[in-house]
Amino acid sequence: MAVQIASVAGHIPQRAPAALGWKRLLYLTHRWIGIVLGTLVFVWFTSGIAMAFYDWPAYTDSQLLSQLTPFDATDSLVGFAAAARAAQGRIPSLTFPAKVTDRTPIGGRLFWWRDRPAYQIWGELAYHPVALALVDARTGSVLSPIDPAAASAIAAERVEAGARVKGVDLLARGDHYMENRDYAHEFPAYRVRFANPSATAIYVEQRGGTAFGRATSTTRLTTWLGTVPHWMYFQWLLQDRESLWQQLSVGLPAIAVLIALTGITLGLVQLFPNRKRGRWRPTAYRGVSKWHHLAGVIFGLLVLTWTFTGILENLGPSTFPSGAQVARARGDRLRWDQIRVTEAAALAQLSDRSRPVAIDLVQLEDQPGYDIHLADGWEFWVDATTGHSRSVLAADDADRIASRVMGGSAPIARADFLTRYDSYYYARPGRERHLPAWRVTFADAVGSVVYLDAVNGTPVGFTDHAIRVWRWARDAIHSFDYPALNSTRLLWYAVVLPLLLGGATSAVTGAYLLVRRVRRMA
Repeated sequence: MAVQIASVAGHIPQRAPAALGWKRLLYLTHRWIGIVLGTLVFVWFTSGIAMAFYDWPAYTDSQLLSQLTPFDATDSLVGFAAAARAAQGRIPSLTFPAKVTDRTPIGGRLFWWRDRPAYQIWGELAYHPVALALVDARTGSVLSPIDPAAASAIAAERVEAGARVKGVDLLARGDHYMENRDYAHEFPAYRVRFANPSATAIYVEQRGGTAFGRATSTTRLTTWLGTVPHWMYFQWLLQDRESLWQQLSVGLPAIAVLIALTGITLGLVQLFPNRKRGRWRPTAYRGVSKWHHLAGVIFGLLVLTWTFTGILENLGPSTFPSGAQVARARGDRLRWDQIRVTEAAALAQLSDRSRPVAIDLVQLEDQPGYDIHLADGWEFWVDATTGHSRSVLAADDADRIASRVMGGSAPIARADFLTRYDSYYYARPGRERHLPAWRVTFADAVGSVVYLDAVNGTPVGFTDHAIRVWRWARDAIHSFDYPALNSTRLLWYAVVLPLLLGGATSAVTGAYLLVRRVRRMA
């Protein structure tokens, strides 16, 4: 009987396999890539919601100044030049990040450190000042590297009175909460942990002796829910396999773009199926499939643009000046022999003012000067050679410095004094840019624009045609930092959070369908 059935079955004509049409190909591509990366897209959207409330751990410049103690500068101080000479003798024995290769002093800061005035001597990494060493301003002795007891005392000034120190750790590089590459030049640093309600940890430079960041319970929550999964900030990946991290940061979003493209195409093709019972239906699907179809159509373009601009976030230029531009404004190496005015004499030029919280030594156009930050919030510049003082850089001086930044190769079209941000020079939450500033526009082929600190004249921003294209094609679309939204954070939340929830809905329904499909296959 079995043989007879087999014989009959052998005579049944076999149907040829159907040709793989383009719709079927799109469907299979969307399904199988979605099985691999659909959950990751969902993680990107949900972590984006957490990052909207991210508590940035690094202090801004204004926060750092607000934490400093007013002091009196007297003629008994050793001066920046002597402090730099003392620091250079100790610098070879100090530990620096690998990227800090040039350890030549380019300036510094005089401030009140614990129970004495001290000089923090600066080097440079691109446009970042890097703390090279800390020097006692009265004796000229080098205080770097500071010990754990000093770090604990400094950290205790940044938390509520009476908070008990739980532990002190010396970190060679950033932990999960200070993993951003912008903070790398601050390490090695102490992490001082406190047993207070917010479990605060304060990060203190070992070389420079200042607190530069803090982590709290909120920071830790938004880090693990936000930055770690969103930016793949896994320490084993960043510290040991940074090239692999860069490849994944570009490769995974590129594949996710393919998911979005195939999903959008399928979703549009399957909209409004044939008329049934006298009415149009937006989708032929039911249940979770229906919600995935509609959410994909409505928010698919958002998924596409955010994943694509996520690739661009790791590429292209920024609006910060280059190291070469900063160096051209400063001139050659700091001319220590031109410092003929003491800090006390410089302060004497500012009669009837409050005490300083910081006096920065900054060279501009080959001439050193003091950028004085007062306790009342005012800022002044005093020439360290002539003693001439001013509050704001004159327009002619701004034009001359900006031309120097550009190498003197382009004519100036105009100069504007900014007291508020514009579309290309602006701040983000947890990040700030200096105001007021000069914006000097050049009449060259690429529309170069140089932004200068309005007091000390150093370059703080730069744009040209290419950078402006990247700003709108990358930053605006990915971070929604449009000018109309930047000034009002609540409006930004009202626009961005619903979009994030919509994208997350599209992704989570897709992930559910994929899990259900895999279970059926199993």
